[in-house]
Amino acid sequence: MKKFLYILLALVLVVVIGIAALLALVDPNQFKPLIAEQVKKNTGRELVINGNIDWRFFPSVGLTLGETEFRNPEGFAEANLVRFSNAELSVAVMPLLSQQLEVGNVSLNDARVFIQTRKDGVSNLDGIGAQASTATSADESAAEQPPQSTTPESSDIAPSQESPAAGWTISLAGVELVNASAVIRDDKTGALTDIEQLNVSLTRFAPGEWAKAAFDVQGKNGELTFTAKGETELNIAPTLDGAELKALTLDAQAADKVNKIESVSLTVDQFRVGDWSALTFSAKGEIPDLAFDAKGETRLKLSADFNLASVEGLSLNSNVKGNALPRPEMKIGLTADASYDVAKGLATLSEFTTQVDEIALDGKASFQTADIPVIRFDVHSDNIDLDAFLGLDKASKAASSKTGSEAPTTGEASGTSTTQAATAVDKSKEPDLSALKTLDIAGKVAIDNFKAANAKVSAVVTELAVKKGVLNLKRFDAKLYGGSINAKATIDANGKLPTYKVTKHIKGVQVQPLLVDVAEFENLAGTGNIDINLSGTGLAETRIRQNIAGTVDINFADGSVYGVNVAEMIREARATLKGKKAEYVKEERKTDFSALTSTMKLGKGVLSTNNLYLASPLLRIDGEGQTNLVSEDIDFTVMTSVVESSQGQGGKDIDELKDLTVPIDVKGNWTEPKFSLNLKELLKRNNELEKKAEREVERGLKKLLGDKADDDKVKDAANKLLKGLFN
Repeated sequence: MKKFLYILLALVLVVVIGIAALLALVDPNQFKPLIAEQVKKNTGRELVINGNIDWRFFPSVGLTLGETEFRNPEGFAEANLVRFSNAELSVAVMPLLSQQLEVGNVSLNDARVFIQTRKDGVSNLDGIGAQASTATSADESAAEQPPQSTTPESSDIAPSQESPAAGWTISLAGVELVNASAVIRDDKTGALTDIEQLNVSLTRFAPGEWAKAAFDVQGKNGELTFTAKGETELNIAPTLDGAELKALTLDAQAADKVNKIESVSLTVDQFRVGDWSALTFSAKGEIPDLAFDAKGETRLKLSADFNLASVEGLSLNSNVKGNALPRPEMKIGLTADASYDVAKGLATLSEFTTQVDEIALDGKASFQTADIPVIRFDVHSDNIDLDAFLGLDKASKAASSKTGSEAPTTGEASGTSTTQAATAVDKSKEPDLSALKTLDIAGKVAIDNFKAANAKVSAVVTELAVKKGVLNLKRFDAKLYGGSINAKATIDANGKLPTYKVTKHIKGVQVQPLLVDVAEFENLAGTGNIDINLSGTGLAETRIRQNIAGTVDINFADGSVYGVNVAEMIREARATLKGKKAEYVKEERKTDFSALTSTMKLGKGVLSTNNLYLASPLLRIDGEGQTNLVSEDIDFTVMTSVVESSQGQGGKDIDELKDLTVPIDVKGNWTEPKFSLNLKELLKRNNELEKKAEREVERGLKKLLGDKADDDKVKDAANKLLKGLFN
């Protein structure tokens, strides 16, 4: 036992003497110039070691390095690229004898990194390693020269066939980055990221073993302040060619003057290249006029070549509320499978379904990154009621229930005037179509049932494309009100003002329910065919009314014009010609027709027609006139002729006036059209009526004046009266 104690004491004495000799004979500070020289040679920058380099012998042999600075070139806002107050590194000696590199705790305190890009585009990272590259090139040039003769001793030395690290095992007791900071500044763009504090820790680490890692960071990006912290477990493969994580958690917050992200969280059960990982995530916060609370989960896999990321079973649910939404509060849900091809820059969303309150969509879509992003989609929905979704149906009912309200006070009238002025300004403002120049979009939308602006359509199929500033509606097909609609349109946003072209064909549509739903206009009924071919410049409402040009051909059958009873007007005309008062019967104020056709021309803010034609069992109507699209005034004259048949409206009284042409004026405006009999035109256009009127006048004078009626002066006076009436 005593021998063993003596041996142990001798070993301790040797170690103490060795340490003493090392301290006495080897001063690590003498290596400062050499270290600085090598750094200068390889980076072109100065390394300044202000602190001491000291030995450390407990709990393992190592070194401590005092304050050190790695300098920037001249012309940058801070003198140093990297600076730290002290660093520590230790290595266990005895395991080295067994080819085991056991590194102790590595600690770096108060490190600061400053990266700047100046306005001229020069960065303080430029040129690092340039000298090393030059040296490498020189070495390669030297290698190309013929080899010098070697001594026999050197020629007998065989190169080693094994890597110097072959057979070695490496372990690390831990890593600590304490109170680090960094600034990334770009003077060209004005961007500034300031990481005010960063702490990182890693427990004992060895290939093939799990190690725990944690970090926390806080800083600013512009006016946005942020904090984040996380932890995970890390395992590096024994061959050092792979790694995996497990139990990853991340929590973050951010805020600026207008945004507040209360929480963002992410958890990952495990992550290994080529395997599926389960993720859960959530986010809660507020941005201007919008508050959100979102949660979701998915499975993620990254391919072995790191080129394809796949997402399976993505599920996202979010509650949002705010003034920026069409509703005060909304619920949004999404389920999908997705993938991203890194080489192609292609993101694909396949088999997705999304629910926004009661509106549901399903389909597929893709997005490819490029100078002009490429977007493709194919979307379907069973039912979309935009009026209910946007609350327009409730607003319409509320507005209609306010009839009969009191007139506004002076202040209210002033407010109304202001609102009208604002509306007038808005009507002349062009929509911003600049986005059309930055997108390449093509896709299809199919909707089984759709309602918008109170118009109800079904079997909607839309195909559209956006490219190089042109929106092309290739196809719009739908069924509506017993008929169908087919339309095409283009909008070109490349000029000073956008231009547009529209072609539309409507077949077999029941006109009255359509007009009632869309415009609350019920004065026309029938089965309608309409062909529209229009073009124009400018999409502001005022410019559309002023600049729209083209034709609208209408062909209605088996309908009625409500609000006017032409047969009743004819009876009024007949009674007038007889000097009697018309006897009205209580009939619906409408005029039936078997056909109604017209070609309407639009241009210079006016819609006009000269071939309005209506045929009915009783009447033939021809008309012409115009309406001003800006002022909405109407000025039409309609010529109504009684035909031979007495079937339908009118009866035997109408038979007495067959072949009579009755002119009717349509004046007023779109909301309140006014129909009236043009008596003067009536008498001018009917010679037979003039003769009948002369006979009636003579008969009346006979009854009134007796024999004096034959007097020439009386006849002259009567003739002048009739001439004035008919002219």
